[in-house]
Parts: sequence; structure tokens; C-alpha cells
Amino acid sequence: MSNVVRFPKGKRALPALDLDATKIKAAMPKAATVKGVFAWLFLLVRLPLFLVMYWLRLPVIFLCNLVSIPMLLAWLFAWYAFPDKTAMVWGFGIVSFLAFVIAWTYDFILMAISPQEMMMTL
Repeated sequence: MSNVVRFPKGKRALPALDLDATKIKAAMPKAATVKGVFAWLFLLVRLPLFLVMYWLRLPVIFLCNLVSIPMLLAWLFAWYAFPDKTAMVWGFGIVSFLAFVIAWTYDFILMAISPQEMMMTL
């Protein structure tokens, strides 16, 4: 029993807390800041905006694909058949790529404002 450490049995009183309401209110951040207002507005508008955009996703992606895929085929054909008409070749390629970028951006915005966490990788 010589290796047992004895702890004191006496208990000390806890220090008294000085609760001053003015100090507590001064330490709290202001609720009416511009950043706070924008955060509440974003939360308030986020779900309805997401639902409307998600509802319109099918026609937007359909139209982008309706433009992008034929323009891609036209670009490949024009690149092969009319290599001397560079304006036509570049026009088909740029329109096809822009339609693809619009569809990708629309989906990216939907993932960013989604109320649930979505996987942002392939």
C-alpha cells in the first residue's frame, strides 16, 4: 500500500460568476450586418430557386443537347468537307461548344445551390 497516492478530500468552492448583461451584449456580433442579411436572403431564396431551376432542367438541357450534338456533327463534317471555309468550321465548333458549356454550367449551378450535399466529382 505504499504506492497508493492519497487525494485530499476537501472540496473548494467554485468562483462566483460575474454576469454582466451589457458586457455579454457588447461581445455578441451584430445581427443586422450586411453579410448576415445576405446569408438569410440566400437561405430564403435558395430552395425555391433550386426547385424552379430543377423543374426547368429538362427543357434547358434538351435544348442545349439539341443544338450541341448536331453542331458537333456539322463541325466535324465541315472540317472534313470544307477546310477552306474556316468561318463556317469555327462557327459550328464554337456554337457546339457554347451549348455544351451552358448545359454544364446549368448543372453546376444546380449542384451549388442544392439544399442537400451533392457529389461534385465524376
